[in-house]
Amino acid sequence: MIEVKNVQPTAREYRMVTQGWGALHWVAVLPVVVFPIGFLVFGLLALGETGDRFPPALMFLAFGVTTVIWMIANALLRDVAVRAMRRSPTGREDWNWRIDADGVVFENALQSNRLDWRGVMAVREEKDRFLFLVTPGHNPVQPMRLLTPEQKTELRALIAEVTASGRMGAGV
Repeated sequence: MIEVKNVQPTAREYRMVTQGWGALHWVAVLPVVVFPIGFLVFGLLALGETGDRFPPALMFLAFGVTTVIWMIANALLRDVAVRAMRRSPTGREDWNWRIDADGVVFENALQSNRLDWRGVMAVREEKDRFLFLVTPGHNPVQPMRLLTPEQKTELRALIAEVTASGRMGAGV
């Protein structure tokens, strides 16, 4: 059994899930990428039509400034969302995790959640977190920084075992 106490992921660890849910990710990012792509295409077409009257550097500068503002807005959104979550009664509490052959339990003083491995579609190991893919809107995060090297090894072995046995995602 792996036990991790006082789990409180950072805003960075709560970042958007970019892999694991197939086409859903790409459909979800369309509203985000349509504007920059349209801006770039329009700018390139405008450059072709105006010839020497429109300095190309101006269009690329405008695109660069827009991209930087977009990146700042995304970081702000992530930070504000985490602050709002931490203002909620259960969001202020640290979580305690227990991971074993039966599944995952994470709880705090106000809430308890139990996930059977059959209800977990997959576990993604990323550079700074383990991401438990449960539903597109609910993906518990276990930060790597809170795990000892032995716990990381044990968790990897457990994930491999439940995947090989067919229990991981069997309820999906």
